[in-house]
Amino acid sequence: MASFRVVFLFVLSLLFVFTNRSTSDSTTTTSSCKSIIFSNNKTFDNCIDLSALKAILHYTYNPTLSTLSIAFTARPPTPTGWISWALNPKDVGMIGAQTLVAYKPDNTNLITINQINIKSYKELVPGPLSYNVTDRSALESNGDVTIFATWAIPHGETSVNTVWQVGPVINGKPGKHDFNPDNLNAKLKLGLVNGPAGAPALSPAGAPTKTPAEAPTKTHSGSAQKSVVSVFMILVVTSMVCF
Repeated sequence: MASFRVVFLFVLSLLFVFTNRSTSDSTTTTSSCKSIIFSNNKTFDNCIDLSALKAILHYTYNPTLSTLSIAFTARPPTPTGWISWALNPKDVGMIGAQTLVAYKPDNTNLITINQINIKSYKELVPGPLSYNVTDRSALESNGDVTIFATWAIPHGETSVNTVWQVGPVINGKPGKHDFNPDNLNAKLKLGLVNGPAGAPALSPAGAPTKTPAEAPTKTHSGSAQKSVVSVFMILVVTSMVCF
């Protein structure tokens, strides 16, 4: 009987260890915009983990100058692919988007940024935008590409329609992107003061800030661990009484 009790308690101990490990693992979170430090030392007031294409947006809105400074980070589908970020003055969509596209032309490791006014899906011709865009640059780090730019926003605007995308480079030029749900959902109405429409107020860059889709899964980890400990103690006491 004593040996059976030892075996029983040993099994309970293993159960406790593995259950506790599982509970601890559930607290793991994905990296977020607050963890990014740019090598050019640029900083921004706000950041968002965007809901599509695992992209990130850092931004600062200056109401006095009516400018929007951004750093858009995404990973191209291939190392030689392209990323883009745009403002659309007419709608939350691709047609009409005033776009910055970053990519590497053939036989070069330098990132080029093109301006494209997207009038149709068939014709993507570099040209002037309806916005004045300054301070354009791009960086690459560990497979991610970041576009930096400052956009002049019309005075009185309280929100802007943003669109972003990633795709391949074909014959040295940006090719057509996929039309998967993640690609089709890569758009957001951004409040210049309050952040995304319908979303909670944003925290400053460097403080925790996540969209609902990226929220950590550790909300109930403390109570779960307490429950595991309680069940374990009850089983131990029961084993001592019964055996």
